Amino acid sequence: MRYVLAAILIFIVVASGCIANGGGGTSTVPPDSSSKTFTPPMTKYDVLEEGQERPVVEGLNAFAFELYRELSAEGGNVFFSPYSVEVALAMAYEGANGTTREEMEKVLHLPGNDEVRWTGFRYLVLSLNPSDGPYVLSTANALWVQKEYPVNGRYLWIIREFYTGDVRSVDFVKDPDGAAEEINRWAEEQTRGRIRDLIPRGALNEYTRLVITNAIYFKANWSSRFDPRDTANESFTLASGEKITAPMMHQRATFNYTENDELQALEMPYEGGRLSMLIILPRDNSPSGIEGKLTPEFIRELRGSMKPEFVDVTVPKFRFEKSYSLKKPLIDMGMEKAFSDGANFSGITDAERLFISDVIHKTFISVAENGTEAAAATAVIVFAASAPREEPEYKVFRADHPFLFLIIDRETGAVLFMGRLVDPRE
Repeated sequence: MRYVLAAILIFIVVASGCIANGGGGTSTVPPDSSSKTFTPPMTKYDVLEEGQERPVVEGLNAFAFELYRELSAEGGNVFFSPYSVEVALAMAYEGANGTTREEMEKVLHLPGNDEVRWTGFRYLVLSLNPSDGPYVLSTANALWVQKEYPVNGRYLWIIREFYTGDVRSVDFVKDPDGAAEEINRWAEEQTRGRIRDLIPRGALNEYTRLVITNAIYFKANWSSRFDPRDTANESFTLASGEKITAPMMHQRATFNYTENDELQALEMPYEGGRLSMLIILPRDNSPSGIEGKLTPEFIRELRGSMKPEFVDVTVPKFRFEKSYSLKKPLIDMGMEKAFSDGANFSGITDAERLFISDVIHKTFISVAENGTEAAAATAVIVFAASAPREEPEYKVFRADHPFLFLIIDRETGAVLFMGRLVDPRE
């Protein structure tokens, strides 16, 4: 079984006035006159200590469920990366001041203490980019700055030191389409081709000063894989009660499992054991009752009640893409000032006033079998080759109606991806 995820977030910071800049071409690091007068503090942040990420992860997870409520209100399938949104907007927050900063801190649930926030994000970003392992998980941040635009040196230091962000120079003023193409190439490369044409033609113009991007890509095999020969077209009931036909995958294995009168919950780990998918299946056809209870505490209690069980699993094979403009959801959540011409991003530059014009989020997910992978067959064969024993009693987990799912980093507890499947045909 091969599982592929790709998500990327971008937000565009536009100045309230226009500055004419000449020249063309790009450079790795944009000229920064103010950085010449900034001296980084002597404190060293190279040492990573376990637990540094906890305040940041707690805020990230709280933001995840609040943003989910906004995105799920429209109906249909939902899929987004709260990690990607949080990190990109946190980079903008580092340059915000006044009411703008206060609103962003509250909506994003960011630690107000600089040291706690900085070391927390640094730990999380670095720990989610393993150099080797049985899965691929990579994240990347980049700051795209108008050529010769004066950016505060302290701000650039924060982006590079704690978000490991790459800083690049482009020319939005004379060649906005060329700048968009360069950013789109970066996004495509970081997501192994899964996210293309992130920025549509015309989204950038001569008023654009900054584009802050985050990309996250994940690819892994299940620890216990599905056999493609067991997949069959079967009935899937929509929230409306309508029955459709969808390819359903089957396997029997031991998983962390729990159930109550309202739901069943199943955790399926990926190879290596650090990452897993948590599926929350309501007893009825509608997930709305569970959605109203979603909080970090709800998920912690649910996972805490799980125990290993023999489970007969049925889940649909599905694949879909989503694209969001997050401007309205974020304003509705209380981040209003950042999108107005009264925004205060003086921590980025004092050359002119800046505000955020839009937040674009695109995602891709595919869940399907991989017939060429043999490890699952080997594991089943080893089990079957053991001494004869009684067939265990299996719990039945049949996800043949709408359900919620989360991709969780079990080491830090961070929710990396979150979604709702209501129609596997989308």
